[in-house]
Amino acid sequence: MAKRETVVDTIDEKTAWEETTKLFADQSFKFGSHWSFNFRNDPKRLGFVLSRYKFASKMLGKRRHILELGCSDGIGTTILAENSERYMGVDLDEPSLRAAQANLQDEKYQFLFDDFMGKEYGSFDGVVSLDVVEHILPEHEAQYFETIYKNITDDGICVIGTPNVTSSSYASKASELGHVNLFSQERLVETLKKHFHQVFPFGINDEIMHTGFGSMAHYLVCVACHKKEVKDD
Repeated sequence: MAKRETVVDTIDEKTAWEETTKLFADQSFKFGSHWSFNFRNDPKRLGFVLSRYKFASKMLGKRRHILELGCSDGIGTTILAENSERYMGVDLDEPSLRAAQANLQDEKYQFLFDDFMGKEYGSFDGVVSLDVVEHILPEHEAQYFETIYKNITDDGICVIGTPNVTSSSYASKASELGHVNLFSQERLVETLKKHFHQVFPFGINDEIMHTGFGSMAHYLVCVACHKKEVKDD
């Protein structure tokens, strides 16, 4: 059988690369101040966080409308929204939120500058909130989980992620300052079970997702579904 001639066979390497770059020459994404700081000072963190978003996206599957509570500068938006029709991200960090709006102007994406606590934004069959609850004081955490409950459909799936309290001794000074409410895996599961019938706990160490001993996980992720009709007291 004769070999089929391809474009690569007819041009040199430099020309091939130049033709390739034409496909993405007009695309850009500029980090906001939050992720600019992280990328300059701890770039491996980007890999860790993107792996969390990838896992969340896989757990959501094909969702119609996704809500992200605490979207920052939209670093995980395109991963979460890949298989959805629409995405809404909410954050009260205005510089980060504006960066997300500037980077992602497709009509599929909507970003709101708002304190989401207690707010209702619609009916979403996917809700994600990563690295948020640890910044909410314990006396306000019930309202945080109630906000998730208010915005998710009966058949929706939510994914919540937060650092493990057992890893606090290894936290940076910035994390120590901002993390005012750390959870153990047991407490996170127990809290989510007030609102959902099924809660599935996972752990992450660096980029590696696992179902091992919860206390040895640096980061916690819970997937919750089957919303309860009446919340427990």
